[in-house]
Amino acid sequence: MSSRELNGCMEALKTDRAVEELRRGRAIELIDGSKGWVIAAVETLEPSLLKQLKSLYNDKIKLLITAQRAEAAGLSKNSDAPVEIEFKNDLDLEDIRSLAGLRPIISQEKILKIKPSQKLNSTTVAFQLAKIARLLPALLSMPSKETFDSNVISINISDIDNSQSTCHNLKLISKARVPLIETESCEMVLFRQQRGFGEHLAIIIGSLDSQPIIPVRLHSACLTGDLLGSLRCDCGDQLKSAVSNIASFGSGVLLYLDQEGRGIGLANKLRAYALQDMGLDTLDADQHLGFLPDERTYEVAASMLKGLGINKINLLTNNPSKINALKEYGIDVVGRLPLVAPVNSHNQRYLKAKLDKAGHLAE
Repeated sequence: MSSRELNGCMEALKTDRAVEELRRGRAIELIDGSKGWVIAAVETLEPSLLKQLKSLYNDKIKLLITAQRAEAAGLSKNSDAPVEIEFKNDLDLEDIRSLAGLRPIISQEKILKIKPSQKLNSTTVAFQLAKIARLLPALLSMPSKETFDSNVISINISDIDNSQSTCHNLKLISKARVPLIETESCEMVLFRQQRGFGEHLAIIIGSLDSQPIIPVRLHSACLTGDLLGSLRCDCGDQLKSAVSNIASFGSGVLLYLDQEGRGIGLANKLRAYALQDMGLDTLDADQHLGFLPDERTYEVAASMLKGLGINKINLLTNNPSKINALKEYGIDVVGRLPLVAPVNSHNQRYLKAKLDKAGHLAE
């Protein structure tokens, strides 16, 4: 048996290893055709690695930030193109973290040049790897050297593109009956993504054979709201309301999706909360950190429904994007059922931003 057969798809293996290297604060090499770049994630960058990179690359190091971060920081007016920042060699780690959005005050004194990224393919892939690693999408980049350290993982961007075709593949891992306060007729089924870190839960209430059109709720995980009762959002209230409504219908499914903070992860959600305390709304805070207003996709949700034999649904949601996404992935969304949650002084601005800027429906 070859090593390829033993460990599966080589492209996926390289991608997984590259993601883990970035999470651990190590540099990796990205190859695009005949050119290569060394990249390192700003979030996990240690002073020792920065010092080493400066000694090797001197003035060739650039900071890559997303179009969203550049626009939010006032560094670019082009909301479509990621940005390369060329800086003086004496720029320290705190300055870099500030430019990346990890510090509130941005120092521009040591910036030499700001321009749209000239290596769009590799820059896009670099951001993609950072997001898979659940890190801030901000990276240092420098051209590869011919005599390169053999302990640095090298990966071709085509390998990453090819491996992403399997990133939403799911495997049913376990299931059990779990009686709830709202209904004792409940089964929980856990699906795990074959790539990445995602684990998603299908909460099946009642018998799915009892209705031709299944009531379904897609609920993105929110530790602060669902578990702790945070007043900043309406997630906990929506979760309870959805379970109660589905129970009253007699049957249905709630998909509890591993998409904390609209897909940016818990660490970045807490960073966004801190920015909201400084006056930004929920969408602007995410963009300040370099993210899209909503990083979620719903291919996993559609795969879960199909895995459960569900193709025709009534969707409990106030978010038209969820309806459109499920339809795109082959789910017949027959109707929409609204979810109403209470407003308080802490979540009022959050809910207003979703209505005014994200296209959510009031009822």
